[in-house]
Amino acid sequence: MTGTAGILLAVVAGLLVADKRQAVQVVVYPYVAVLAIQTWGIAAGRGVSPPSTVTAFPGAIPYYLVQAVILALALGVALQIRALTGRDDRVSHPTAAYLLNGLIVVLVLGAFELDRPLFDPGSVSQHSSNGSPPVLGVVGIALLFVVFAALGCLTLRRRWSEDAQA
Repeated sequence: MTGTAGILLAVVAGLLVADKRQAVQVVVYPYVAVLAIQTWGIAAGRGVSPPSTVTAFPGAIPYYLVQAVILALALGVALQIRALTGRDDRVSHPTAAYLLNGLIVVLVLGAFELDRPLFDPGSVSQHSSNGSPPVLGVVGIALLFVVFAALGCLTLRRRWSEDAQA
């Protein structure tokens, strides 16, 4: 869930916020909220992964490392979109970005964590024995990697062409 939410949060921040620090904040705060929702759900036994995925240390460390990687990729996507769509002189809309990202957090809560979620990530009557994430989580993380790499290539190409013109 955090991979999918991370890319959505990043796109909103990258398109609507011109200031780098504000773009980072617009991604980090809602991401932490989504992460808290997801971690609570897993710890409560409501996830595909067993509760020990997030509670049994040191075995839970990989879960938190993956979350840190997802956040870093989401920040990279947001900052690359920001760089590709214009410079710091464009109009910034951080309030709109916070509202949209807040809506994403609410949708995540409604879709995954209510008593009757709109989207069931899998049967929780049997947790996966190895703590593997649901398919939507894997797809979100993979998409985040692909978008990050594609935007990285575009950013490098743009910088190289700017250097060649200078």
